[in-house]
Amino acid sequence: MIVKPMPISGFRENLPEFQLIEDNYKEIIKKNYSLSGFTPIDTPVVERLDVLLAKGADDNEVYAISRVNGEEGDDSDLGLRFDLTVPLARFVSQYEGELTFPFRRQHISRVYRGERPQKGRFREFYQADIDIIGNGSLPLFADVEVLSTIYNSLKELDFGQFVININNKKFLSGFLESIGVTNIKETISIIDKKDKVRHEKLKEMFLSIGLSEQTIEKIVEFIKFGEEKTSTEILTYYSQFDSLLLKTGLDELKYLYTSLISLGVDEQYIKINPSISRGLNYYTGTVFETFITGALNMGSISSGGRYEDLASNFTKNNFPGVGGSIGLTRLLSVLESIGKIETNKKTTSKVMLVNMGDDFLKKNLEIIRFLRQNLINTELYLDSEAKIVKQLKYANNKKINYVIIIGETEIQNDIVVLKNLYSGEQFEIKQENLLDYIF
Repeated sequence: MIVKPMPISGFRENLPEFQLIEDNYKEIIKKNYSLSGFTPIDTPVVERLDVLLAKGADDNEVYAISRVNGEEGDDSDLGLRFDLTVPLARFVSQYEGELTFPFRRQHISRVYRGERPQKGRFREFYQADIDIIGNGSLPLFADVEVLSTIYNSLKELDFGQFVININNKKFLSGFLESIGVTNIKETISIIDKKDKVRHEKLKEMFLSIGLSEQTIEKIVEFIKFGEEKTSTEILTYYSQFDSLLLKTGLDELKYLYTSLISLGVDEQYIKINPSISRGLNYYTGTVFETFITGALNMGSISSGGRYEDLASNFTKNNFPGVGGSIGLTRLLSVLESIGKIETNKKTTSKVMLVNMGDDFLKKNLEIIRFLRQNLINTELYLDSEAKIVKQLKYANNKKINYVIIIGETEIQNDIVVLKNLYSGEQFEIKQENLLDYIF
């Protein structure tokens, strides 16, 4: 029986030209993560279900696994990880005696989530995470390190303008406290939905948790002020408030912002935004979300924040941390949808040697060895019977930069013909001079 090949909804497959772009993005991100001292780790894609669900994850989004013909009970307690943070919590608590703290970690890998597939959302996707984990305490400069590293990574990807919106949960909670809000967690959870629902619906949600019209108006003004004013204006204005919690958060924000500027972060790429809340309750200080300019409706492509107790479900020891994640699959999907992805390569090969037959194979292999030893990706066209026109068409279709032709004349004159397929230029040169022409 022939099984008709069909894509699985929510699971992306890449043709070679797109895979090359994804791999390049991974390499750039990994390089920048490593430059800031974040060490790679890897954990199994499979975790125990009690680990995955320990922090209250939605079990409707967790994929359980089992063997097709397994006996009842086999592997019934295993599932696929839905993020890289829960495995990190388990990892830190399991190996705390062998790790050096503060522990800087990077992890770029696939995760699985049983969401309803839609534009920009997948059931299998890549995340690129960094975290700094302390043992008992963690200085605020760790937040600076995470944010500056995320910025450097996104900046080098060179896809255009983006803005990292930064806030502090203490600042936000302090403001709400100062205007008389008592159910702060519920209020923050609603503020987090401000970009997803209409203004009227947002007001209804505030009213449903018992906030007065006057309080709602103050929250709406707070949100509007944060979106319209500059970071400096926000820091100056709220320094007049008396709330101790607000002042603590504001001081942390000021330290974070000024430190990032001192590290060379361009201020047009970062903004203090008091209404950024990251509705997840485990964030306690710094929070951030990143949006591509001109594609705000596509959602955040990088986010994170500070949490005070990473592994409380797995150990009695306290491991505060701060982390950030670039949603790599989501980022590429957004860039593709707004026309920012250029698929100008279909192969890793930079040079192709035209196959003129067995009489010239020895010389071809000599050239291949020479180029590969000099780290130039090179391939030989496989079919020696194919006409040159067909071989050149193959190279053009794969967008290979150069072809080398070696025939009887070239052997006699101890030269090679190098053709630049982009410019159309052709050169007759010595083998040892090839590196001067291949860029």
